[in-house]
Amino acid sequence: MTPIKQTHWLGIWFSFFTGVAAAITVTKASPALLEIQKEMTLSMIQVGWIMSSAALATVLLGLFAGSLSQRLGPKTVLQIALGLIIFSASFSLFIHTPNELVISRVIEGIAIILVSVSAPTLISHLSKPSDLGLTMGVWALWMPVGSVLVFLFAPLVITSLSWRWLWGGAALIALPLLLLSTRLTDPSRQAIRQPNDKPSRSVLLSAILMGTIFACFTASFFSLITYFPAYLVKVYHVDSATALLITTILPAFIIPGNLLSGFLIHKGITPYQLMVYPAIMLFILISLLFHTDYPNIIGLGLLATYGLVLGMIPTAIFAQSPRLAEKPMHIGRIMGIVITGQGPGILFGPPLVGYLIGEQLVWQNLYPLYIILALTIVILATRLKGMQKTA
Repeated sequence: MTPIKQTHWLGIWFSFFTGVAAAITVTKASPALLEIQKEMTLSMIQVGWIMSSAALATVLLGLFAGSLSQRLGPKTVLQIALGLIIFSASFSLFIHTPNELVISRVIEGIAIILVSVSAPTLISHLSKPSDLGLTMGVWALWMPVGSVLVFLFAPLVITSLSWRWLWGGAALIALPLLLLSTRLTDPSRQAIRQPNDKPSRSVLLSAILMGTIFACFTASFFSLITYFPAYLVKVYHVDSATALLITTILPAFIIPGNLLSGFLIHKGITPYQLMVYPAIMLFILISLLFHTDYPNIIGLGLLATYGLVLGMIPTAIFAQSPRLAEKPMHIGRIMGIVITGQGPGILFGPPLVGYLIGEQLVWQNLYPLYIILALTIVILATRLKGMQKTA
């Protein structure tokens, strides 16, 4: 399959909005936590596992999703994922027990990993090489945009209806996207398949390291966004709606971080630079947040800056990952390995943070964890850059 000469933006936007539907699906647990706890009397650690159970499928099925995308084509896999989102969203309206919550989240986890792997794979096939930074910058917005939508509409939906209706809302986006998908073509299906043709060991190792970087990012993002509303309610005594609104600052400022990173890559800055330098800035910001006293307005500014800097990293990951593949037909498998990295971050990040802060929400206990995550990104991105130079 030769590189295309013109980027197919309709397919790019279809992939993006499919990602938004998946992001709403995975993020909706956080603003519903307080209501779920009232109804089902869950501990903070149990809440963390319910938030993270959707990532179980990512850990177990990431590689399978990559192979499935390579075998069936990314568009077909996205159609399957949209069907699962519609089903799980409908099932959410009838949840009454923790076990039903977990079952729903596992189904959603399957859909999320299929979207996470196949959407950027389809985008890479629909983008001309010079536009890959821009198109992956658009794709990287899927999680923050979905998160912002959830946190903005959650107070209204929960107050007017219930948290179950918040959980069912993703179907409203997924259904028209499933209908639209029938009008799209998948250029990856034109590739000549060779069943025994597999990526080299060095490429697989690079993908694993990239996936580990992704795990550090998702652990930072999901752990913070999961517990921050509860922290604001307990420490600052704000109501739930205000806590959700303040928490929205983090994903809201990840969005310009995504766009800025894509623009810089388009202008020639390497994706590796946009992993290392933002991670160093995160190190500094985390130290300021945990070890300095500041007025509330400065705290909001630091939270916004943290989101902006954090948002630059996933765009760099998505832009560089397809370039690890030696052949276009390997992109799906490489993306499967890389995206598998988000699973451990989502799965273990919130429960680990729940354990560290305890029922009293002692946030100072988290400083070493966030420092380790930032330094790991710096070390692995530097290592990957060195491997690419010697390849």
